[in-house]
Amino acid sequence: MKLSQEQIQQIDRYIAACGIEWIEVRAELVDHFANSLEEKLAINPTLDFMQAIVAEHKSFSDNGFKKLLETKKTAVYKQFYSQVFINLKSFFKLPKIIISIAVFYGLVLIMDLVNNKELFFMILTIILFLLVIQVLVRTAKEKKSKNNNFLMLNRTELILQLFNFLTIIFSSLTTSRTENSFQNANYNYLQLGIFVLLILFYWCMEYVYLENKKYVQQNYPQIAS
Repeated sequence: MKLSQEQIQQIDRYIAACGIEWIEVRAELVDHFANSLEEKLAINPTLDFMQAIVAEHKSFSDNGFKKLLETKKTAVYKQFYSQVFINLKSFFKLPKIIISIAVFYGLVLIMDLVNNKELFFMILTIILFLLVIQVLVRTAKEKKSKNNNFLMLNRTELILQLFNFLTIIFSSLTTSRTENSFQNANYNYLQLGIFVLLILFYWCMEYVYLENKKYVQQNYPQIAS
């Protein structure tokens, strides 16, 4: 027995009331509920629809959707990290390794033009913190938009915890270095390499986010437009 649009909306409202705010997770649950309830109504057309929804909910476990939601969050975050690192690895293989080398070499040329190497690396540190700030600002704006209701686009924890942590480490490297170390070319090249790696890592996170956003817009055009 095919469910009506009103019945599907009733399922969606029930699942939302149970605390499932993420649209794509809710869509999966609605589809699961709809398939199960269609089978039950085909057997017993007089079945109370609301009671059937509650019974289906109870079949998940004593914790309801809590365990399912945590599993889904973990899976989405792992997938995000996996996509980021796959893209990052591509910058160390042909043809993208040419980009990595070009960026590093360009920064080396700039560094050689600057007499005050400590100031140069402080500027690099500021650039990283500016990237963190712009993510903070953009994330604050996204929280007010409906796109924030998609789990795969909610990357606040990923960006602000991981990239901010790496930026702090880079800053610590700069502030802990001695005046003599800034005259050592090998130390400078090493830290410059770390900076390039962080920039590539940031770019990969942005790229994966934009790809996920395209996916959401294609699959949920009325919601994510």
